[in-house]
Amino acid sequence: MAGAVAVAAGSLARAGHTCSAARRMPPISEPVYSEHLVPPPPVTVVVPARNEVPVLDYCLRGLRKQDHEPMRIVVVDDDSTDATAELAHRHARIDPRITVVATAGPPPGWAGKTHAMHVGVQAAGAGQPGEWLAFIDADTEPAPQLVTRLLATAAELDADLVSTPGGPPAGASLVWSLLMPPGTQLICENAAPDGRRGRKAFAIGHCILVRRTYFDKIGGWGALAELGNEDIALATAVRDAGGRTRTVRSLDTLTSHGMDPFDRGWSSFRKSFSVGTQGSIPLLVGAGIAHLAFGLTPPAALITGWHGRRRWLIAAGVVAWGAQGVAHARAAQAMGATARSAPAAPLAWTLVGGLFLDAARSVRRGAMQWKDRPLAALRRRQ
Repeated sequence: MAGAVAVAAGSLARAGHTCSAARRMPPISEPVYSEHLVPPPPVTVVVPARNEVPVLDYCLRGLRKQDHEPMRIVVVDDDSTDATAELAHRHARIDPRITVVATAGPPPGWAGKTHAMHVGVQAAGAGQPGEWLAFIDADTEPAPQLVTRLLATAAELDADLVSTPGGPPAGASLVWSLLMPPGTQLICENAAPDGRRGRKAFAIGHCILVRRTYFDKIGGWGALAELGNEDIALATAVRDAGGRTRTVRSLDTLTSHGMDPFDRGWSSFRKSFSVGTQGSIPLLVGAGIAHLAFGLTPPAALITGWHGRRRWLIAAGVVAWGAQGVAHARAAQAMGATARSAPAAPLAWTLVGGLFLDAARSVRRGAMQWKDRPLAALRRRQ
């Protein structure tokens, strides 16, 4: 009985926090067209790519259709073993705005993606007056107005960093309905979408637009070289340097192909949980057990209360299940996913518990990798 009441109270508290965080994630702004002859700011887009042949074409086609100018695109082939470089060069031959550079992989002390983005910025050269940098994952598909609307959002919200998630593709896997909502809730419990102080600043690595002056001010990617959660680290560093950061809902401006199929999405969350706990096996195991209990308690309370005719137990189960469902729906909507899976919220939290335990197992075995590389942030533990 006490456990069911505690889970019900925790579910209500989590639902309140999630709804509050979702309200602080406004939709991406509409483009602003001015009659005044104000030159649009230059934007350099950096696309880190490692073994991305199945998806890179979507990304580069979308970037080439952007309605913003001036814009240049730097694709970084991060020591791919497939035809990623050839595909990128094919686009570069068609579009002179695209530059392709290669890296032999990260040196000691660097995470792979962070180093690739660093190489891309270095290849772009010194910043231009008023320049913005956009870091866009190779497994995303941008709509033609993405960059224009990101810049409009930065202007409207007076932000120096704007981040937005990608929505699910057609035929998306169950990752979007079962893992994305609780995963988003966990991130928002530790990082603020509006960058408010007291916690870390929320950002999503799928798509980040940052003012070049602030990027240089914090020391660029070199200051964040070994971190696996480079998106939140970048936003927090910009916030702490005096900049304003915002995460907004992308609506129909960006599609993410990187969480499908299901096993890839599972691996992505497992990596994020491992990095977020710095590979601490006790923390991972503790979080796994706690979230298994959090997910299993509502249905268990209902079943036990129904058979034992314990009204308070039934009430606790209903409250917990309902609160988890409300939070699930709000988090799903914020990420562009369907809210129809809200009744499955207890199942989703049970899966999250399994994810934490799976992450603990992988860390213990020294098998935690991402894109066939050990995670730099966990090397010391492994």
